[in-house]
Amino acid sequence: MKKIIILFAVAIKTIAIIAQPCNIKLHEVVIGKTDKNAVKSQTVGKELTSFTVPTGENTLRMYVQTNVADFKKMKVQNKLHLIVKTTDKGNELIIHDWVWPPLTKNQVLSTNFYFPAGDYTISIIDNDKPEIVFASRSITVKPNAAKVSNVVDGFPYDRSKFKIWTCKSVDDNWKAIGQTSKIKAGSCINLYFESTIKIKNKGSMVWGIYKIKADGAEEYVNQLDQGIGALDEWRRLTYEECNAFATKGNYRIYISAKDDADTYYAVNNKNYFAKVDLKVE
Repeated sequence: MKKIIILFAVAIKTIAIIAQPCNIKLHEVVIGKTDKNAVKSQTVGKELTSFTVPTGENTLRMYVQTNVADFKKMKVQNKLHLIVKTTDKGNELIIHDWVWPPLTKNQVLSTNFYFPAGDYTISIIDNDKPEIVFASRSITVKPNAAKVSNVVDGFPYDRSKFKIWTCKSVDDNWKAIGQTSKIKAGSCINLYFESTIKIKNKGSMVWGIYKIKADGAEEYVNQLDQGIGALDEWRRLTYEECNAFATKGNYRIYISAKDDADTYYAVNNKNYFAKVDLKVE
């Protein structure tokens, strides 16, 4: 009788798993390149069950795939919503989301995202009724084992090699002209990132600008995405900012890889390449 009860319990559990309308799986991203090392294509690779940021990278890029087994149990009025959440400084934050129209058949839903080291919850919900959760799973992405002299939170570079200059201009030889840590409110300033080592081109970079409040907290002001172009490696990047420093106060500027940081939510600033403070009078 005991064996029968155990077998019955296992059967119920198996049925419950099969009956789920969908599940969430994570797959590697396979990059195809041309002879000149430019990215030509990207495809879904093998399913991953453990997650570690690759050596020399800041993030682990993965396809999030939702295998829909019973679309009739996933009826929504407008959209299905995938949400990736993490906790940063005690706050639960959405760092990636994606939507799909109502389903008309069983299918595989897919999106890809760059995961820095950290803890994440991935959920599929009804966009209009977020209390309805069709599938959810939690994962931990571990930092890589990079051994550099200034590794912090898995960031695989030595930040002593990087600097942001705040200056009046940058000449043709990439020299900062009129470097300053103070400007007048409403004026323009050149933000110039310089590295003494070559950095692998990972796509666009993002400048994040914050105002520092009296309690030391950072308040989002503005961001700018800036592409690197077709270079395999690079060292310098600059642009002139004329709108972000309209009011007096203390400001902080970060530069990060675009896929490593969400400037608006102040998420993953631990992956910044460099930062600098600027006083606006």
